[in-house]
Amino acid sequence: MLKLAWKYMKYYKNQTLAIFASIVLTAALLSGISSLIYSSQKSDLANSKIIYGDWQYFVETDQETFQSVQSGEQGEGYVLEKCGKMEIRDAVAEPFVIYFICADDVYRQMTHRDLIEGTYPEREDEIAADQFVLSNLGFSGEPGDSLRINEREYIVTGILKSEWAASANEMEIFVSDSFVGSGSQTFLYLSFDEDEKLYKQLDAFQRQYHISSDSVEGNDEVIQYLGGEKPDRIWDIVKFGLTEEDGNFTYIILKLQSDYNLAYNGMIFLMCLFSLFVVYSVFNISVAKRTSEYGILQTLGISESQIGGTLVLELWMLFLVGYPLGCLLGNGVLSLLYHRFSGVFGENGAGTAETGLTVADQTLAKGSETANFYISWNAMIAGFLFLLISLAVVGFIVVHSLRKHSLKEVMNGDVSHTKRRKIYAAHPINMAGIVVRKFMFSNKKKVIGILLSLSIGGCIFLCTTYMVENLKVHAELSMKSDDGLGSEYRISLRSTSLNDVIPKAVADKIKNMPETTDVYATKYTLGELKLTADEFLADEGWDDYFEYQNRESYFVQRYGGICIQQEDGTYTIKYDVYGYDEELLKQLEDFVLEGEIRPSEIKSGNQVVVVANMDGQGNYYFYGKKPGDTITLQVPKQENYTDDLLKFQSRQENYIEKEFEIAAIVSRPLTQEEGFLNVEPWSNAQSVIMTNDQMTENFGLTDYSFINASPAQGADTEQVSAQLLQVIRDVPKAVLQDYTTAIETQKNYLSQQQIFFSSIAVILLIISLFHIMNSMNYAILARRREYGIMRAMGITDSGFYRMILQTGITYGLLADVVIFLLYNLVLRRVMDYYMVHIVQFLHIQAGVPNGVLCGLMILNIIIAVIAVLLPARKLISESIINELKG
Repeated sequence: MLKLAWKYMKYYKNQTLAIFASIVLTAALLSGISSLIYSSQKSDLANSKIIYGDWQYFVETDQETFQSVQSGEQGEGYVLEKCGKMEIRDAVAEPFVIYFICADDVYRQMTHRDLIEGTYPEREDEIAADQFVLSNLGFSGEPGDSLRINEREYIVTGILKSEWAASANEMEIFVSDSFVGSGSQTFLYLSFDEDEKLYKQLDAFQRQYHISSDSVEGNDEVIQYLGGEKPDRIWDIVKFGLTEEDGNFTYIILKLQSDYNLAYNGMIFLMCLFSLFVVYSVFNISVAKRTSEYGILQTLGISESQIGGTLVLELWMLFLVGYPLGCLLGNGVLSLLYHRFSGVFGENGAGTAETGLTVADQTLAKGSETANFYISWNAMIAGFLFLLISLAVVGFIVVHSLRKHSLKEVMNGDVSHTKRRKIYAAHPINMAGIVVRKFMFSNKKKVIGILLSLSIGGCIFLCTTYMVENLKVHAELSMKSDDGLGSEYRISLRSTSLNDVIPKAVADKIKNMPETTDVYATKYTLGELKLTADEFLADEGWDDYFEYQNRESYFVQRYGGICIQQEDGTYTIKYDVYGYDEELLKQLEDFVLEGEIRPSEIKSGNQVVVVANMDGQGNYYFYGKKPGDTITLQVPKQENYTDDLLKFQSRQENYIEKEFEIAAIVSRPLTQEEGFLNVEPWSNAQSVIMTNDQMTENFGLTDYSFINASPAQGADTEQVSAQLLQVIRDVPKAVLQDYTTAIETQKNYLSQQQIFFSSIAVILLIISLFHIMNSMNYAILARRREYGIMRAMGITDSGFYRMILQTGITYGLLADVVIFLLYNLVLRRVMDYYMVHIVQFLHIQAGVPNGVLCGLMILNIIIAVIAVLLPARKLISESIINELKG
């Protein structure tokens, strides 16, 4: 059988090369895309370690455990590779919340607190901190200069690298071991062996040192890539999603992604199926060309299993050579391009800065190190085994398909056409059109296969284009809202008290600076929304929306809970209340779910814009209310304000209560506070938005809580930053955050994403084109005898070409119809569901440009015409006698 397979491969060189090329191309696509996703996830892991620290868990311990645990220790069931030790020696609340910490080298390494200049503290009166902390404390000197904190003088001995994910309300100052403070809290920062499941190692470590689970906190952004939590069984996930009231398809997808990395493993599976489809289609055509030989072999006594074995050996020989070559090609090409496209699949942007950013820190970390390309050996091995077994099954399926035909038909090679006798010449008729239709539709399976080949590449291209167009919109909206990158500069207060504000005079001064533009000053207060039981429970599926926040100790201690049911049955919910400039309010139009935003009408009619609640599956809800309905909102008075008023449990005389009409419901606010309801892990807290003038008229608020600004065109960003620092120098607790680099880098990554996804679509289109050319080449050449008879009967070369051209145009038009129907009726709806509920894009507003759609339709016809004219030209060049022989 091996010799026979080899003979077939040598004799049918063109078909052999076609199969080999399909294996190489699909293997390159499978391995390359898998390695790219794998590399991007490894990059995301490295990025998360930079942002959130190179540790997996931290544990608050007693002094005995604190001293006994060491890096590199191995216990029963765990390997502790690194253990950083950090001790809080003291803390002050003014002018900011500042912790004085003593830490070892391992902790500083884990948290990337490297020394930039100077030395670490050695004496009790020496400190070290990053530039962000020092500048906001008013320090502008050099190491060796003094700094006064809370009525005490310190010598600054060193300047450290800024913390990427700096807390919104806390700062760290490093002290020496000889520093004596008011108390001591000891923490261990743990990093286990990443090659083993982390949750198993943590469990073993806790048993070893008798540590309660309540004292362990995970670095969630890091351990999500390393098996930090025990996954549920796939069957249990699917069963819950299909049978439970709270389950649905979206739950299944999101749960599989979190537990089993569906983006990576699912892509491997889809690429395997696509590869199998292409190879099978090309191989099936190759086998169809030698059907008569298989019939002769059967008459000579060769069994069906032996013929199947021959086909399998032929496939395997090509596969064993083509698959490694394809993997080498795919990984080689993408490794060269990876450094340019390394941010495409990343969850965050990249850049470098030493500004101690908070909300947008994630945008700044990736650029600090060069991204590496990692080969996904697991994907290549999985693909190899899947295709190796599948190709064997394919070989026997092809042979088995010959059973339904008689041996005579098989020997004649006539198993693909259905013969139906009908006389057409009895009446005047376009015989060329009849012949075209008869030849095209005599085998419906072949027609369906060709149409799918023509359609699949176009559908993938349209879906990718649709996603890229909406990705542009989503990225721009997300930069403004979720990432906090709507402006290059943000001036805010490191305070959690409503008493601390930025004076109106300071805001006016910044607005009048010639070096700044688009200055938006925002007023803020905390409010409480009042709802009746019927309003709150308008959709009972949302009745537990605030359940987890109500359990959070921070919200309970500070606000008495977020959503509280009162004795009279009504519900009160804590809400952020913002006052926006009218120009900023207009920018919310891109986030509108219902209603309209007209700042002048909102101001004159004392209306508000409300932010809808969003669940984990991208669904929005605002208590069944619509634009035109009213809400009741109360906020604490500024006179005699204390933080206790934020619980809204004081006498009513301490609050202002107002009723507002809803002008619009939006999906996100723009500029947001960072120390009241938006505290980790919560973000995009529930909000009510009005104009700044309304905040003054309704609640008496004249000053601001934060200011966003951009540099004027041509302005030097460093000088602008220095001038802004000078303006806010006398404002207590005011800090400046510079997002210039973050915004520029994020825009670069958006461009990369668009280019990358479009490139992948083009590659898939090219692979589909290869399959199209092969399929239609066979569809024409399989009729060479019939075409020979027509030429012998006197059809001219130009008439023959016109008939073939009609065939190509018909295929192209039918493929366009299939693409249009499949895309609009099925694929676009699937894409909408995916973008809204899985990746949760902010509004699906953009469609495929009409020019792209029309261009694709025309291209399809051109491809079909070229695909049929090439074999037609070959037929014309042959003699009629050879064609009649078949």
